[in-house]
Amino acid sequence: MKFNIFFVFLFINIICLNNSFADSSDSDFYLNKMNFCKITPKAENNYEPENFELTNNLLRETGQKSLYCGEKIIITGVVVDQNCVPVGDAKVYIWQINCKGKYPYQPLKKDINKKLIDTDQPLTFTGNGVATTNNKGEFHFITVYPPAIHGIGSHINVRVEHRKLGNLQTRLFLKGHKLDSPQYYPELSNIYEVAAKKNISIYDYQIVIAGESEDNY
Repeated sequence: MKFNIFFVFLFINIICLNNSFADSSDSDFYLNKMNFCKITPKAENNYEPENFELTNNLLRETGQKSLYCGEKIIITGVVVDQNCVPVGDAKVYIWQINCKGKYPYQPLKKDINKKLIDTDQPLTFTGNGVATTNNKGEFHFITVYPPAIHGIGSHINVRVEHRKLGNLQTRLFLKGHKLDSPQYYPELSNIYEVAAKKNISIYDYQIVIAGESEDNY
């Protein structure tokens, strides 16, 4: 009799335990520190172009033959949300000075230092461009290494826009981001191969934008 009572008690406990798992919901799940990426700090720049070139190749406009000065480089990166989840279909806009420290386009804002603008030059370098992240949040640009300006180290200005997460404007500092042994993005493998053959430096970044790109994980 005692033996049967023991198994009845055990059976009831197993059922209760199973029901407790079945009743668990997404609201009971909390992210730990391993699931959180530090949000990229904001940084403003008043020289955003009036109109962006619709290409990720800043060396030239579409259809032109490249004519530029300075060191050709490749910028690669990935956009993720605060939970480290890749953000696909985000627009990544960049703008920068050329090798002479000038912006080679007309800025959107009027309250600027006009001495930093030089649109009358024979070079094809546009100084700005746009890319769209793939389903893994990856993007890349072809550009030139910009010199330091006004006490700020060599950098590229960037703004990320996403339909749900809004936008983030920041700077990509080149120092410390050069890849000695690139970790290949599969979709960009041809870019890395070309860079290796032509000895082109690659700089890699992670941009973390606030919010969650998906409703559920």
